[in-house]
Amino acid sequence: MIRALTPADYDGAVYLLRLSPWVNLYMLGNLEKHGIATDFCEFWGDFGEEDRATGAPRAVLNRYMSGWSVYGMPDADWYGLAAVMDAHPAEGTRLQDNPGGVATFLPYLRRYAAEQVSEEELMALRAEDFRPAPLPVGCEVRRAMPADLDSLAALYADAGHMTRSRAGVERPLRYTRVWVANIGGEICAAALTNAETSGLAMIGGVYTLPAWRGQGLSQAVCSALCAELLSEGVQPLLYWDTPAAGAVYRKLGFHKVGVWRSAWIRRA
Repeated sequence: MIRALTPADYDGAVYLLRLSPWVNLYMLGNLEKHGIATDFCEFWGDFGEEDRATGAPRAVLNRYMSGWSVYGMPDADWYGLAAVMDAHPAEGTRLQDNPGGVATFLPYLRRYAAEQVSEEELMALRAEDFRPAPLPVGCEVRRAMPADLDSLAALYADAGHMTRSRAGVERPLRYTRVWVANIGGEICAAALTNAETSGLAMIGGVYTLPAWRGQGLSQAVCSALCAELLSEGVQPLLYWDTPAAGAVYRKLGFHKVGVWRSAWIRRA
């Protein structure tokens, strides 16, 4: 049986998602930050007969604005979960396709088709492996403040596949954290967390303006962000798609823990 989750289902959903906490970080973070249901963040659960005893669903489906995530056991009702996504009035644009119980969620969808699918290396950083990066000469690295919103929006406005809307920059400023590298009063590089739980954080948006590349700014700002997370007992995670990015993260001490699969989708 598939139904919208209620606050009474919170513990059961967390129990299921914590079976694979790295790939379910976004959903766990959404539960902690936003709860079971808001106008932009919704959860559904698939419950089998045997789930009545534990209260934990065998699958969880989550919509956060136009992005969708799903995770479940092999015997979950994957067609039923896909039907929920197909019928939802909100237009989906992206699917986190790490469903656990099946290789991919895409074949179960009827109203969506994938425009692009990416598989990237998922990495984690342990405190004992962390190798902080040196701070470039003349560079200040600090945590961003609300007053930095205009500068950050300009930084990410034309950042290629890292491009973010103003709202997409404001969300991590408000709900998670952003760190910046500043030279001569100009924000030249930034890194942020896309999602956080009490013990894990997904780093993203590591970007340096073209004119300032080659000076170690991405490494420095990512290093400062990782140092803050580790000092709070939070393990940094990230995934990457370019050899240069992978080299930066390995220098800091990150190691591979899996594969991150994402799909950009459109109405079929």
